[in-house]
Amino acid sequence: MNDALMYKKGLIVLGLLATLLTGKAQVSMTLQLPPVGTLVKNQLWNVLLVNSSNVTLMVRINLVLLDEQTNQPVLTATTAPIALPRGAKQIQAKDLGPIDYTYGNTAYHVDANPNGLLPTGRFQACYRLVNAYKAAPLAESCLQLNVDPLSPPLLNTPSDSGKIYTFYPQFTWLPPTPLGLFSDLSYALVLVQVLPGQTKGDAIQENVPVYNGTFIKTLYLNYPSSFRALDTGKVYAWRIVAMNGTQPAAMSDVWTFRVVAPAPPRPTRGDDSYIALKRSLDASVASCSGLLKLTYTNPTRDTLARYTITSLQEAGNPVVQQGLLPLRYGQNFVEVPLAGSYAAHKVYLFQFVNSRNETWSIKFTNNR
Repeated sequence: MNDALMYKKGLIVLGLLATLLTGKAQVSMTLQLPPVGTLVKNQLWNVLLVNSSNVTLMVRINLVLLDEQTNQPVLTATTAPIALPRGAKQIQAKDLGPIDYTYGNTAYHVDANPNGLLPTGRFQACYRLVNAYKAAPLAESCLQLNVDPLSPPLLNTPSDSGKIYTFYPQFTWLPPTPLGLFSDLSYALVLVQVLPGQTKGDAIQENVPVYNGTFIKTLYLNYPSSFRALDTGKVYAWRIVAMNGTQPAAMSDVWTFRVVAPAPPRPTRGDDSYIALKRSLDASVASCSGLLKLTYTNPTRDTLARYTITSLQEAGNPVVQQGLLPLRYGQNFVEVPLAGSYAAHKVYLFQFVNSRNETWSIKFTNNR
């Protein structure tokens, strides 16, 4: 009787072993990650599991995220064990917690938060479904994963198809978002000439750069005075590439502009000379006679600026005059008739704030 019982137990054990050994052929795994727009770690765990065996299996999922170029691991992850009964089961991150993440390549900044952002780049995501008790592989699958910023860099100035009035322009742009995707953000600027009959896209891809700036950490670049001045007879195209370390991560659109010869300087005469606006006040006080003549180099796309003139020698510094200044990019010569109530030899302050939140001002007296 005991021998018969032991025989039956042996058959049961053999059956369980056979199930475990053949489990790989009886379990399938289908990855259901979105082809684009994968940005957070939780999105990595949309998986369909199918158990065609007759027993419930305890399984876990191992993940390795590899840099596609270097084949080095960026992160590895192991889920908690889950029960997989017979049939199909849709799995998400909330079903697999707690998930244990380990980070490999220090060149990538990966948010340690389980709900955090993935780094930008091109990756190979490889999954392995294993038996939770024996770590025996049951199913494996890999896919290519491209993590792109939600928004690439946005060009600002010079404006697209616009005209500029300087041979050495300033380029400005806005950063890609979200910034948390980047561990070492810098920019590359490419400036090329557009040849007759050529599209701006072809020009930026094919032509030798007039200027190629790399590892720019700011959101602007002044075209270097050591380079050849830009030509009024040519059309130029430019683009910004956001870099994460040494890897390109996102590209802006391509914009074009044309250089227009700067306007000749306006004539100056004695106390009617044009006064240069300044970003910081000092002890100097200009003098005028009923007409305030100002010069201002506009680095923005502002076309209007609201100015105020206040008295510096009256209680409360009352506003004496205010209005709008028409502006254009580059050098401006503007004239402001002094129509308020001005006292001779009293000091007044003219100022305005541009779109960069810079305050430009000058102190003056009105001798009329």
